[in-house]
Amino acid sequence: MTFHLLASSCLAFIALLQAAQHIERHYTIEFSKLEREVNEKFGADKALHVDALEQTLGLLENKSINEQLIGVNAFFAERIQYATDDIVFNEKDYWATPSELFGHSRGDCEDYAIAKYVALLHLGIDSAKLRLIYVKAKIGRSRITQAHMVLGYYDSPSSDPLVLDSLVSNVLPGSQRTDLIPVFSFNDSGIWQPGQKTQVSSSTSRLSRWRDVIERMKKEGISRRS
Repeated sequence: MTFHLLASSCLAFIALLQAAQHIERHYTIEFSKLEREVNEKFGADKALHVDALEQTLGLLENKSINEQLIGVNAFFAERIQYATDDIVFNEKDYWATPSELFGHSRGDCEDYAIAKYVALLHLGIDSAKLRLIYVKAKIGRSRITQAHMVLGYYDSPSSDPLVLDSLVSNVLPGSQRTDLIPVFSFNDSGIWQPGQKTQVSSSTSRLSRWRDVIERMKKEGISRRS
């Protein structure tokens, strides 16, 4: 994702969030439907990812939140190879569903973050504690940065988030990720600017790419619930 696209997305957020309605806070994964979707479109070998996810989430169901965060982060790190949208989808900025992520066994930062978000919500974590975070990621020791997305877990609105990153294997507090500069964050409930405890807007249901990926996930067996 380029900074031009990131800036455009920021402006689109502000313009589109004014008349938004509330989105429910949890997701249920219908594994049989998701597996069938992946099998039909990408083949039986790719559908094995769905079986593995179901088994992993079953094992994590009664674990602590920290163990769930670490387990979900590790699952996608082990199963999915990082690749940019232009390589996988021949597009500059495409938000993939978990079905598409499993089908290609590759994806970029948004795809990882969305899949982890859905998996953790399936485990019962409230979306109010999870945010997809746009950041500028520093490259090495230079001053050069690139647009990136991670998933953050906030125990409270003012707490230091735990960061799940497609490029870093460990789940670390945001205060230790000095290589990341937050730009804004969002979830099913709203959008935040860095340092704010309250939302800029009450919902993101009118964010075009977010709305689109939610609708596509629904057709694949991933649906919202109260």
